[in-house]
Amino acid sequence: MNRFQDKVVAVTGSAHGIGRATALRFAGEGARVAVIDVRDADGEGVAAECSRAGQPGRYYHCDVTDPAGVPAVIQRVAADFGGIDVLHANAGRLRAGTVLETDLDEWSRIIAVNVTGMYLVIRAAVPVMSTGGAIVTTGSISGLFGEPALTAYTASKAAVVNMTRSLAIDLAAAGIRVNCVCPGWVDTGFNDPQFEHDQMTTEDITALIDRTVPMRRQGEPEEIAAAVAFLASADASYITGQTLVVDGGLLCHV
Repeated sequence: MNRFQDKVVAVTGSAHGIGRATALRFAGEGARVAVIDVRDADGEGVAAECSRAGQPGRYYHCDVTDPAGVPAVIQRVAADFGGIDVLHANAGRLRAGTVLETDLDEWSRIIAVNVTGMYLVIRAAVPVMSTGGAIVTTGSISGLFGEPALTAYTASKAAVVNMTRSLAIDLAAAGIRVNCVCPGWVDTGFNDPQFEHDQMTTEDITALIDRTVPMRRQGEPEEIAAAVAFLASADASYITGQTLVVDGGLLCHV
């Protein structure tokens, strides 16, 4: 499929994991991709992979919590590519801990990356986005139900889910759709802080997945990328303000 031929797609947090898979998915469908992250070596590598997969990709260093840096980078992307058609607001941070284990600095950092950073990126991108554009936010099933020892993370992802709904209402008149993808367990290093907090071995993780996920496996980043690409595409032209759960059936238990 070439659903994004000659479209410009910006992906934050795209140097690894789900963001990397999404950037490559868009590139493979014909998009010109702006890879945005703080991991410079990895980000440059993903941009090169995008170029090999499709049209030229380019890397941009950006800390999404920087209120001055974010608009500057988004303006550079728009100037380099001639605007933005799709934004995948994906940058995120996970640290495990109960309310007593999470100090104010860590709470503030998680909210800054997962919520304020998303606000800053979207606020900067909307003025340079084309009519008919799409924004996809990365939430989590953790934003849809309570989980132990994830106080700050679950709060931040619940905020993302509801911010998406409000954005969809506000931006509909501008012809911009906004949806949220909520992954379950995905086989990247992103969840390692939770596993380490709970002192889980590889066998423990396997048992957890077997017990809670009907499909009895973790998702692959590429499977989340496929959902993001769908929500951003014309195939989802009448879908906005929605939360698409991609979790192998885990929430069927809740």
